[in-house]
Order: sequence, then C-alpha cells, then structure tokens
Amino acid sequence: MTDMTQAAAERIEALIDITEALNLIFDEENTALEERRPEDAAPLQAEKARLASDYARSIRAVAADRAHVASVDQTLLVRLRAVTTSFEALAARQRTLLDHAPHPSAVAQGA
Repeated sequence: MTDMTQAAAERIEALIDITEALNLIFDEENTALEERRPEDAAPLQAEKARLASDYARSIRAVAADRAHVASVDQTLLVRLRAVTTSFEALAARQRTLLDHAPHPSAVAQGA
C-alpha cells in the first residue's frame, strides 16, 4: 500500500468513526422524539454540530482523493457504505418524526 493509499484509508476510517458517532446521536434523538421527549435531545446538539462539521470536512477530503480511495481495501469501503446506509436511514427517520411532531406554537396554544 502506498503512502497516499494509506492516507486515504485513514481518511475513510475517520469518516466511518464520525458517521458512527453521528448515528449514535441520531438514534438517541429519535428515541427522544418517539417518546415525545424532544427536550432530551437538546444536550446532544453541540456535539452533533461539531460532528456534522467534521463529517462535512471528512467527506470533502475523501471526495478530493477518489483515485487513492478506490485503491484501499474493499472491506473498508464496504464498512463505509454500511455505516452511511445506517446514517441515511436514521436521518430519514428523524425527518419523519420531526415532520409529524406538533409545532411548538400549536402546543403553546393547546392544539
């Protein structure tokens, strides 16, 4: 493995780690929303914002080096796809939960 391929593998590992951490937060938030306790998600927001920023930076780094990314061990790419699929499912679930949550002004008005 060349140094550039090793660096690409390390960037993918970092992206996997970040995505897994985001998945844990989304899972906790979704549980709070499902149990009608959205206030339980509030303490997670600072860490979620930090991870989202790291995620965006990591995605750009991986996308900028497609040639070396393509040459990393395929099991690493399979792991990335799996964690990304989970991330997308959790995010979609959260969107559904938020779309069906009562609007704060409706709650305040007793609707």
